[in-house]
Amino acid sequence: MVQTRKQAREATPVPSASADATPSKQTPPPSAKKPKVSKAKLIEEEDRVTFGVLDLLRVLIGMALFSCTLSYFIIGDSYIWGQEKVARRYWNAIRKTLTTPIYMDEATLALYNGTDPALPIYLSINGTIYDVSAGRSKYGPGGGYSFFAGRDASRAYITGDFKNDLTWDVSGIDEERVQQSLGHWAKFFANHDTYTFVGYLVKTPKANPVEEDKASPPEPEPEHMPDEL
Repeated sequence: MVQTRKQAREATPVPSASADATPSKQTPPPSAKKPKVSKAKLIEEEDRVTFGVLDLLRVLIGMALFSCTLSYFIIGDSYIWGQEKVARRYWNAIRKTLTTPIYMDEATLALYNGTDPALPIYLSINGTIYDVSAGRSKYGPGGGYSFFAGRDASRAYITGDFKNDLTWDVSGIDEERVQQSLGHWAKFFANHDTYTFVGYLVKTPKANPVEEDKASPPEPEPEHMPDEL
């Protein structure tokens, strides 16, 4: 059948305006394929053990607890294999490093002589104050060394005169003797396993040291020296 031009135009579909305005949809590119992991590698990753800082800390704590328990069962009264004195000595050294020192004058230090049970017992040697409350039986009232409590009696540590030389003033004594005798007792308190560092003594200077030194009696001979303070 022969169609005229008019009939052919009418038979051809005309695209609508809305169809022209709609952008053509593009097919999205295929997603990148993940590399396949073998089953053996997966099993290996699952069995792999990670060891971090927390795990190391748990191991160290466990070893410490085991050592303390073993020490208690073997020795009977010690958790650190009988090294309490050494441990306290190191702990006191750490405390001294971390402790803010207290500065006391002689009048304030005198209050810590053991007569007040609510206060600790302090003594000073060579200007350094120590808490000797652990030795209350020695430094408290009635104790053998109660005269040392609440004061700096550095001179008495050198001369052995515990009646007339209970003072920090070591003038008139040979310097070498001061270093040897006083240095020995200063180390004794500094390294003690129970006596602890407190601070420093603010010494009250003498009114007229020249005249007082002239009027001072000759240095007495040592009476005795304590073996253990």
